[in-house]
Amino acid sequence: MKTYTTATFEGGRLKLDQPLDLPEHSRVSVIVETISDSADSRLAAWASLRQRVRQRPIHSGRRHFTRDELHERR
Repeated sequence: MKTYTTATFEGGRLKLDQPLDLPEHSRVSVIVETISDSADSRLAAWASLRQRVRQRPIHSGRRHFTRDELHERR
């Protein structure tokens, strides 16, 4: 069973934002990822990708259709 929650690090311990529905003394696996760094790294990755596509656009070599050709109007 996987449960995703957030927590705050206080006094050397993680304080969960909401209680978990687990029996006492359950063993769990924990992955810690800071929220602010994660969001910053995703934004930086997205900006890098956009910049790379602007510098080296991907051209299929095919004909580009006009709006009217794409949306046939009858």
